[in-house]
Amino acid sequence: METKRTYKVFRFRSNASWKTGRQGVLSASGKADLATSSPPEFGGRPECWSPEDLFAATVNACLMQTFMAFALRSNLGLVSYESEIEGVLERAEGRYRFTEFTVRPLLVLRTTADAERAQTIMDSAESSCLISESIRANVKVVPEFRVAAVQGERTAVA
Repeated sequence: METKRTYKVFRFRSNASWKTGRQGVLSASGKADLATSSPPEFGGRPECWSPEDLFAATVNACLMQTFMAFALRSNLGLVSYESEIEGVLERAEGRYRFTEFTVRPLLVLRTTADAERAQTIMDSAESSCLISESIRANVKVVPEFRVAAVQGERTAVA
């Protein structure tokens, strides 16, 4: 008889409080408050994080965190990781929704061999990212890998 594996269930809580106009505050226990607003395109404040900004940032952060979990586990020679994301919000299926996110990670690695391993790890992260797997929008990952050249005490990007 096959035994059925049980999995943990996780819950994440936060609060949203309206302040004025299209502005509010997001809060969660133990975390800094975050001012939020509609995006300027919909009458909000450009200096505040909008739900659209947060959604794109969440996809970006999840891919980075998933990659880092795999990279740290495999002792990848990573010098730095930065990424930008662009989300496309458009009319689809009769309403506005995000249809696509393009994530552009830039990784600086210690060696060429690390760069080759990083591509394999990135592929795994792309298919394992919890947020990407939870949304309908297509997520494209277009990584760029560079190898760091060590010059004396300083590290330069080759």
